[in-house]
Amino acid sequence: MPRTTDAADATPDASADGCDRRRSRGSHPDAASRARTLAAHAASAIVELPGHIGDEPIVPAARTVEADGSILLLVPPEIGAAVLTSRDDVAAVLHLVDVAPVAVPQRVRAHCWIAGWLSTPSGSGLGRAAARLAAATHDPALLAFGESRSGAVVRLEPGEVLVDDLWGAEHVEPDEYGAAGADPVAVHEAELLQHLAAAHGAELHRLCRLTGAVTKGDRVAPVALDQFGLRLRCTSPTRTRDVRFEFTSPVTGPATLGEALRTLFHGPGSPESPCS
Repeated sequence: MPRTTDAADATPDASADGCDRRRSRGSHPDAASRARTLAAHAASAIVELPGHIGDEPIVPAARTVEADGSILLLVPPEIGAAVLTSRDDVAAVLHLVDVAPVAVPQRVRAHCWIAGWLSTPSGSGLGRAAARLAAATHDPALLAFGESRSGAVVRLEPGEVLVDDLWGAEHVEPDEYGAAGADPVAVHEAELLQHLAAAHGAELHRLCRLTGAVTKGDRVAPVALDQFGLRLRCTSPTRTRDVRFEFTSPVTGPATLGEALRTLFHGPGSPESPCS
């Protein structure tokens, strides 16, 4: 199911009603899932701490997302000390930025802001949190305690979530964010998109030609992949357009993803009307 949009201007066209019907069947990741995916996998993150702790943004040395959606962060020791000794709730905003893992025009794919309050785990909770961060970053040094630890562990409890990505800008209710899961393809997405760009350029170009989005000399590159479909970016000297191809059913992991991609590349089918 291809859909075509201008990458810089996603204004719905006359076929939007049909697209809305397909979206209602769950043919794309919802905002809560997209926010959870960005919380776990976005390429970069900074923490903004307004008020008495300081106005300079902080780059966490590590982060991981708990089952309830709260986020564990490894921050400089002085920030952890300030959170621990503060008499008031410490407000924070985690700003996540996601970038396409292949070279494409307009490479930034998403921003996500998660605003909430910081706390410091204690007792056995601190050891568990450090272990979670160590597992997420494959850095056993994070398991160390006392002065040898490279930072302080804090927890961000979400109170407000905003995602602004290739699907548009949406607020997400904290309970919806907490109940959502990250996209199962996200952990493999960068590697898969890089492989598609390097080894399957002819197939990608053929798919976009089916929609009329490209001509022979245009460039086609994969820009995003999720459990519901593949998005390609088609570039000419005068225009950049996105085309999304939806899988016949959501994939659940590498095995079903491989079959879904093979069906896209080699299976029969004719394109529907382009959608934004």
